Amino acid sequence: MALQPLEIQKTKFRAKLRGYDPVEVENFLALIAEDLTQRLAEIERLERDNRLLRDRLDRAEDRERQLQETIVRGTKVSEEMITTSQREAQLLIKEAEIAADRLVSQAAERAQEIESRIAELRARRKELQIKLHGTLELFAQILEADREEERSTATVHTLGRRKS
Repeated sequence: MALQPLEIQKTKFRAKLRGYDPVEVENFLALIAEDLTQRLAEIERLERDNRLLRDRLDRAEDRERQLQETIVRGTKVSEEMITTSQREAQLLIKEAEIAADRLVSQAAERAQEIESRIAELRARRKELQIKLHGTLELFAQILEADREEERSTATVHTLGRRKS
């Protein structure tokens, strides 16, 4: 179950002798909640950017498909024109190929830009995951150090027994 910032802020701990300072605990929880809120907002923004980029990629692929269909139709028209005028057909084919190459080249460049952006977003997400992992490990080490300190400073006093 993923923690939400509000859950962290509302978390309460029981008071015990030699326990933690409640104000410090609440301040720390507020800090964690704020950091989690920022990270969740960043993840949401990155997911939104990712969806936008995927939509743009889909549109580019659709344009490429339409372009390919256009090329096929152009080829059929050019074959019909060959019967009436060989020279005119060759010129039309060359113009269509130049236009098609230019559009395919532009679509490929745009697709490359989108792929680069997606890779960049993935790298940013990985970086955030690594930072979050490091933070969680640090908190685990802090907690373990506190437990060790409690164990080492805990004292047990025994009462001597009376002999009858």
